[in-house]
Amino acid sequence: MHTTSGGLVTQSIQRPEWADPKSPAAQAEGSDEELVLEFMQALTSNDADRLISYFADETMYHNMPLPPAHGRDEVHATLTGLFQVMSIDRVDTFHIGSRAGVVFTERIDLLTALPTGKSFELPVLGVVHVDGGKITGWRDYFDLRSFEDAVDFRLGG
Repeated sequence: MHTTSGGLVTQSIQRPEWADPKSPAAQAEGSDEELVLEFMQALTSNDADRLISYFADETMYHNMPLPPAHGRDEVHATLTGLFQVMSIDRVDTFHIGSRAGVVFTERIDLLTALPTGKSFELPVLGVVHVDGGKITGWRDYFDLRSFEDAVDFRLGG
């Protein structure tokens, strides 16, 4: 655990040696992967209005430990709600690969719980479905309890 220059307390995981966002395995191949990497970086805007432009009308977003959101309106509302209680400060993608419009990412997201000011580097496996240059489905798999314990804040109720 360490304190940043802004006074935030960040709990850090031990990053494995292979966790290199500059490695060839972290570079996009093809337009679907390019879109997903662009979207991952756009997450740090913490702006639901900006992010919703990446989604198709018929879409789904599911942080796997939490309830899913279906359709652009629900996805927008879910993102808006999340950004009221947490910020996404950095997204480091270490591996990306795709097949037939399904893009897989392995990454670490630096998240801050706004009510406590505590941050945590959260390992995430993401699955993003892309069709016609738009996201039609997005699922993130992570350990919700690790995040909640690290930042002293409950997202799951």
